[in-house]
Amino acid sequence: MTREIDETDETNRNIETTGARIPVRNSRRRFLQLGAGALAATTLGASSVAAQDAVTEACGSSDTLDVGGGDFLLINNEWGADVDMCIWAADDGTYGYEWATRTAGGDPNYPEVLLGTKPWGTESGVDAFPVPRGDVDELELTFDVDVAIDGENWNLAEEWWLMDGEPNPDGPHTHEIMLVLDWGDEHSHGDPVAPGAIEDAHGNVIDHWISYDSGGTDADFHIFRLADPTTSGTVDLTAIMSYVETEIGGVSDDLLLSGIEVGNEYWSGTSGDVTFNTLDVAINGRTYSSGDGSTVDDGDGGDGDNGDGDGSDGDNGDGGDRDVPAWTPDEIYTAGDRVSHDGVVWEAQWWTRGQEPRDEAWYVWQRVE
Repeated sequence: MTREIDETDETNRNIETTGARIPVRNSRRRFLQLGAGALAATTLGASSVAAQDAVTEACGSSDTLDVGGGDFLLINNEWGADVDMCIWAADDGTYGYEWATRTAGGDPNYPEVLLGTKPWGTESGVDAFPVPRGDVDELELTFDVDVAIDGENWNLAEEWWLMDGEPNPDGPHTHEIMLVLDWGDEHSHGDPVAPGAIEDAHGNVIDHWISYDSGGTDADFHIFRLADPTTSGTVDLTAIMSYVETEIGGVSDDLLLSGIEVGNEYWSGTSGDVTFNTLDVAINGRTYSSGDGSTVDDGDGGDGDNGDGDGSDGDNGDGGDRDVPAWTPDEIYTAGDRVSHDGVVWEAQWWTRGQEPRDEAWYVWQRVE
């Protein structure tokens, strides 16, 4: 298996953007339901409403959007199968992707966000990557992701590559290293080969799940997982780097670390809606930030609930509405906005106007517990 687009496909490997980047004012779900062809047709000539739009969307295979002030690259990585899938970026800094139910088998799709570079040359343009592995003294990932997925064969995973040369079309990668943060019940690599192999500086216990001779490329593929899966927290990735060096071996200080990728692998039978509220990477004293600036608790890592859509926004959970404005049908709301209605606090999942809050799966309004 691999997280990378088929390296035999020149266009996909270089991830050239072939589709339009589309500002939208309606629910992203509607566009997925229409399908990619209808989406293109319905948005032609839509410039009259563009000034009011809060979300920019791209729905072509391998399309990209700049996020995090241009330091990160959001990629519509339709690697395994043709699926109606869109990436999006909102004016408030949040971003993400969603896809309709995948029916085809085969390798996973991997919509993702990239900081740094890939072995084949796709890059987000930051100067911190690639970097010699031996020069990395600090490497931390802070994340807060709302994951709402139907179906059980999926994961939320971070990964990087080690390379024995600068990125090039042939791919100089020698190792692919993945940390699975959360996953569905049907996603498995069997029992961990080394349960509890690592404890990082934040108290995260990390299992060495499995190692493969390859993951769809010639690189050795090492998979780790959080023993307590979560969609919010901070992980010290140098702890994994040290384990690979001392317990697995075969890595030298001069191998180049490509960058950091975070996304969702998913297989047949899944549909999903994923929002990145926060994704920050700290490396050697410098922090690259993306999202809306939400504060992430790096303590116990949260409860790993995948469908509540409430993120890690610091709400005290009492459901009170003393400081939350009442919902009004003519007001425009964007992702993260909160309103009170019928004695309940609701949070918008994307751009909306005129849609009354109510309890309904996959609806624009979700109850704040």
